[in-house]
Amino acid sequence: MAKDLLTRVRRLCLAKPNTEESARLGGEPHFYVGGKIFAGCGVEDGVGCVGMKVGLELQSVLITRPGFRVAKYVGKHGWITVEERALQDDAELAELLQRSYELIAAGKAKKKVAAKKAKVAKKPKRAK
Repeated sequence: MAKDLLTRVRRLCLAKPNTEESARLGGEPHFYVGGKIFAGCGVEDGVGCVGMKVGLELQSVLITRPGFRVAKYVGKHGWITVEERALQDDAELAELLQRSYELIAAGKAKKKVAAKKAKVAKKPKRAK
């Protein structure tokens, strides 16, 4: 893997609140918020890449650029894989990682609220 890409991704991801890094999925570094992956680094076809969630709408725009493609397995959920050389600069990398972080963190928060509402709805009403 391109060490420079991992160093850049690590710096940007771990600067965000409640994040952690783990290599538990196949030994390649992934970055988590609230226990859910929002980015990962690896090598595909000998090229350093970073994967992240951008949403289906932005995904459809970005994959028209060379070096951007729909991510394997999770692409149907709005994830992309980006080759290091396809990134314009660190600002673009930071923007894409921020978007992924926000999408995953927001999804996690929505699930928590829904679970809490379901728990409240299941409580029996007290007799007066």
